[in-house]
Amino acid sequence: MNKLTVIDTADGGRTLHSELFNASYHSLQGAMEESMKVFIELGLQYIYPGCVDKVKIFEMGFGSGLNALLSFQFAAIHGIQLDYTGVEAHPVTLQDIQALNYSSLFDEPWRSFYLQLHTEGWNDKHACPPFGQWQKFETSLQDFQTVEEYDLIYFDAFAPDCQPELWTEAIMNKMHLMLRDGGVLTTYCAKGSFKRTLKSVGFNLESHPGPGRKREITRAIK
Repeated sequence: MNKLTVIDTADGGRTLHSELFNASYHSLQGAMEESMKVFIELGLQYIYPGCVDKVKIFEMGFGSGLNALLSFQFAAIHGIQLDYTGVEAHPVTLQDIQALNYSSLFDEPWRSFYLQLHTEGWNDKHACPPFGQWQKFETSLQDFQTVEEYDLIYFDAFAPDCQPELWTEAIMNKMHLMLRDGGVLTTYCAKGSFKRTLKSVGFNLESHPGPGRKREITRAIK
C-alpha cells in the first residue's frame, strides 16, 4: 500500500510523500515551479509550435495530476488542442488530493477541472472542451501497451534510486518507440548513467538549468 503524507514546500504549496518509495512527488523547493520548468517550459512550450492540429502527450506518473492541469491551462492560453494520456500504478486517493492546496491556486474552470482529473473513471476518454481530451490508465508502465505515437513524454517517475525498474534501457527504448520522429521526452533526472542509457537507445540529449536548487534537467529528442 502506498501510504501518503502531505508536506509543505518552500514556495508555499504542498506535495505528497510516499512511504512506499520514501520519496516526495515534487521538489521540496516547490511543486508548481518544478512542473512548470521541467514539463511545460522544457516540453510543451518547446514542442507545440511544430504540431499540426494537436499535441499528443504521454505522462509516466500521473500522480497528483498537476502536470495535466498545467498542460491544459497552457493549451487554453495558447489556443491549442491536447490529447493527453497518463499512467499511474499507485493512484492517489481523492482524500489526499483534497489535502493538497493545488485547486485553491487556480480560478474556475481549472479548480473544478483539477478535481475532475481525479473523480472521472480510469481507462475512458474524457473531454476538456474546447482544448482536447484526456485519459488515464491504472497500470504500470511495463504493462502499458499502445500503438500511438506521441509528440511529448513527461517522464515523471520517482528517482532511479527509488524505482530503478523504470529507468532501464528496456524502458527507455520503449519510450523512444512511443515517440514520433522529432518527439521529445523531458524529465528532472540528469544522472550520468541515465543520460548514457538515453543515448544508447537513440536519443539526442540537451541539458538545461533546473528549478530551484536543481542544477540540471534533461530534454531528450528522438
